[in-house]
Amino acid sequence: MIKYKDYHYLKKILYYITDHGMGHTTRSIAIIRELIKEGIQVTVRNSNIDYLNKSLPNINTISGTTDVGPTIEKNGISINENKTLENIGKWIDSIRLTSEKEYKIISNIKPNLIVSDISAMPFFAAHKAQINSVALSNFSWTDVLTGFSNKQMGLLEEAYGLSDLAIQLPLGTQMKSFKNKKQVGLVCKKSTGSRKVIRKKLGVKDSDICIFVNLPNHFMIKSKIPSNVKIISTGAHINSDNVKYIEPWIEGQNIITASDLVICKCGYGMISECLTNGTPFLYISDDNHLEQKAISDQLDAMGLENRITEKDLEGLILSKESISKIKVKKENNVTESVSNILKECIY
Repeated sequence: MIKYKDYHYLKKILYYITDHGMGHTTRSIAIIRELIKEGIQVTVRNSNIDYLNKSLPNINTISGTTDVGPTIEKNGISINENKTLENIGKWIDSIRLTSEKEYKIISNIKPNLIVSDISAMPFFAAHKAQINSVALSNFSWTDVLTGFSNKQMGLLEEAYGLSDLAIQLPLGTQMKSFKNKKQVGLVCKKSTGSRKVIRKKLGVKDSDICIFVNLPNHFMIKSKIPSNVKIISTGAHINSDNVKYIEPWIEGQNIITASDLVICKCGYGMISECLTNGTPFLYISDDNHLEQKAISDQLDAMGLENRITEKDLEGLILSKESISKIKVKKENNVTESVSNILKECIY
């Protein structure tokens, strides 16, 4: 069971972020920012150190692979099943050896709590070090991986079963492997400025319709774009001269705040930030990618049937009238509440 104590002196959290998907990283950053405000020292374990250092200046980081996710096809959405089975299979087979090495790192840091979103590996090491561990995610690998042996899936089940608590986010799977679960609302980064200020920085006029297209360069929008529509694209090709192509921003939630419409993949990060900003969105999903399917199914259940296909992009009508017909829902951002739950788990 989790042990609870006051935290009147410096406490340490060792935070593991999966190496698959930016949604895990961005929501973890949101939580870590709240923890830092409370004077808690956080060390992050992940391979994408450059991104973390830009988002969290002066944060303690330890570079390293925390797990292996599905291998994604060139379209940036679909899964390559053969390579996924091979790469993840090797990772699972080595998980005990990897966790033994991780135990040495944990023993050196001596954290008061270990959090994982959502690598299974740290739970073996945390259990051996007798340190409380918390899972935080909208899904677990045991819910979305298929084609692996019973032994391999059993290892993941065993690791997750060692966690003291699982904080279950919306837009995901049941997270069946965890014994002690606490359901919460959406966790994601908050805007760092007002809509007006951010639009001005982006060069978007008050009279412009701003559309954020966050899709890989595999995708293309061929429809006629009205002159008052300003498009910001992270890669997708747009049939318009009024497009600003950018590298994915560190504070991408700010572009969502500034936008009148977002067109994106069906990932937790983008969808959660659209929902907490109340920004209309359209998304592309692949039902063979079970995490995407879980998100899409929940959006349907919320009455947000905003899914489109790659073919739909070709004739997409992007006007003020068409955007006004897209169903919108605004959800609360509970990042601060979740950071409080983690603080209560420190001992």
